[in-house]
Amino acid sequence: MDNVIWLIDDDASVRESLVFLFTGMNWHVEPYDSIAAFTAAQSGEKSLTGCLLLDMRMPGKGGLAWLEEGAWPWPLLPVILMTGHGTIDACRRAFHNGVFEFFTKPLDADTLIESITAALAESQRRLGVWQEATRVRARFEQLTTREHEVLLALMEGSSNKEVAARLNLSPRTVEAHRAAVFVKLGVSSLVQAIREYDKLQSV
Repeated sequence: MDNVIWLIDDDASVRESLVFLFTGMNWHVEPYDSIAAFTAAQSGEKSLTGCLLLDMRMPGKGGLAWLEEGAWPWPLLPVILMTGHGTIDACRRAFHNGVFEFFTKPLDADTLIESITAALAESQRRLGVWQEATRVRARFEQLTTREHEVLLALMEGSSNKEVAARLNLSPRTVEAHRAAVFVKLGVSSLVQAIREYDKLQSV
């Protein structure tokens, strides 16, 4: 779902007030009272989009501790961290762990809406990059092992003759592999092939 606000806060009054605010913006809100409830509902889902509004301190596991556990499983989902106990160190740790924004309660509605609007746009940007990388990856997976070796050698700046010598092939065979690579990647030049390859490194 696009433009979903995933809200995690153990305080029912905070959840209710934020749900009221966001529904007035025609945003779909999915509120949860704990990280455990959220992760159970999203088990196995890696492509969540929207924005996660997360409380830093909650009974059991808090938002900041969760972010510090390791690799974030939802790369398309920007996180806005909120807390009633903000410190400079907490803010530093939050941004070090990739949060999109950090707010101290009580929340200013206009500022929060502005930040969430930006986070939703960022999520869509990330989704576009991810979808493009997925498309490109599918094309690269069509390459044979030999075609991939030829492409990597060409990307390093080697000529057809140099690639042929390195891989113990004839120059004509290298040229045939090069042509097959271009067809499978949907490109017409080595420069375009390199650009496609670079897209895989951006996600």
